[in-house]
Amino acid sequence: MAGIGFALKRLSENDNLASQSLAAGHAIIVTSGPWVIIMAGLALITGLGTPILGAEQTTIFRILVIYSFALSLIVTVPIALETTLRISALLFERRFTEVQAVYFGALVITAAVALVAGWLIFGVLLRLPYLLFLAALFCGVQVSLLWLAMSLVAAIRQYTMVTLAFAIGLSVSVALGLALARLGHGTPGLLMGFGAGLCLSFCILNALIIRTFPGHLATIEAVLAGLRHARLRSLTFLLAGIASAVAVWIDKLVVWQSGEALVVGSGLIHAPRYDVPMFIAYLSVVPIMSAVAIWLETGFFDNYRLYRNIVRAGGTFRHIETQRIELARGTIRTIFSAFVVQLAVSIALAIASPLIVTLLHLDFETLPVLRLALVGAAFHFLFLACCGVILFVQHGPAYLWLQGIFVVLNGALTAAMLFNPDLLGLGYVFAAALSALFAYAVMLHTLGSLNRLTFIDNNPSVAA
Repeated sequence: MAGIGFALKRLSENDNLASQSLAAGHAIIVTSGPWVIIMAGLALITGLGTPILGAEQTTIFRILVIYSFALSLIVTVPIALETTLRISALLFERRFTEVQAVYFGALVITAAVALVAGWLIFGVLLRLPYLLFLAALFCGVQVSLLWLAMSLVAAIRQYTMVTLAFAIGLSVSVALGLALARLGHGTPGLLMGFGAGLCLSFCILNALIIRTFPGHLATIEAVLAGLRHARLRSLTFLLAGIASAVAVWIDKLVVWQSGEALVVGSGLIHAPRYDVPMFIAYLSVVPIMSAVAIWLETGFFDNYRLYRNIVRAGGTFRHIETQRIELARGTIRTIFSAFVVQLAVSIALAIASPLIVTLLHLDFETLPVLRLALVGAAFHFLFLACCGVILFVQHGPAYLWLQGIFVVLNGALTAAMLFNPDLLGLGYVFAAALSALFAYAVMLHTLGSLNRLTFIDNNPSVAA
């Protein structure tokens, strides 16, 4: 996502509190915009929609949004990674007019895959009523398109407009969804209104992307022809993208097949004792993760670019090695410090979890799960931060192996703990902790072997 740093750096370098807060706020939106808008929308609509539709219908709405969110990540992440690789190469070669065609091609693929996947899940597997099926399909496609647009937002550098786009989308989602529900359109209306707000956010981001990368508007025939002749740039990153999305959801899928699961409506499965605490825990890492995003795109980017410039300029081995050591030390210090802060935040929230449960009107049976989820989220943060560094230096095989390890551990350990209801959530803690340790070790090895990665593994002339 190189590019976010140029705008955020100007804000984060200012000493005043307003600029620092603004930089952090924009980073949260740029890194986690769809996640934040969906979670905030779910909370607002659940609270305001229950008196209108009742608890069961709002529960069905919430489950379908969660399904759409999970489906969109699995569909979009691999496509977004491939798109980012292609567009990064075009930007490096200063072929700016070709960006739009690649982006439109990715939109077509994303929409097509999301439609097929949504039809299979909502239509064939769940057999939702027709109107509810259309609303769920619309919502799933919109979330998928929004995630893809977010992969290019870093290059837009208009963060005020990006933040405003999500604020407008969230407002429309809540207002229109509740209005349609109040007019008698029930859960399909609530879901359709929610999707319309997501669509509005996507349209604003889409307009910003097109304005940032102007070019000849390609016809649909040209886009399809380009897709037919396009070659995959990296199968490794494609598989890693799929694995990273599955890793986040595999534990929920396991729990949904256990005795913790509840069935509502047309066979919709959820596990409120597990799902809600996990989403709260995920939200707890967003602020610190945004700070890491700022650092990755400013401090780390500057040091890594300096290292690459020394290599390309034919610097001496001593000069290259000195910069590599400095880059590695700064990275290790920053990642470890951020983890310590996140761990302290998670422990504080775990101690205050009875208050959180009371404020959110949750069942007190969720309390032990919430405490475990918050601790697990701290290690999950360390895993994501280390993987972010590894992905930044394009060490694809290591990134793929780490995502695969997390998938296996998260699924297997969650299943292993299901024999005792009191241990629900402990599998995620162990999986996140072990994966974080692996990721930290791999990051250290990657930084230690950065010269080989730069000179050989990522060197097109050597690879050729």
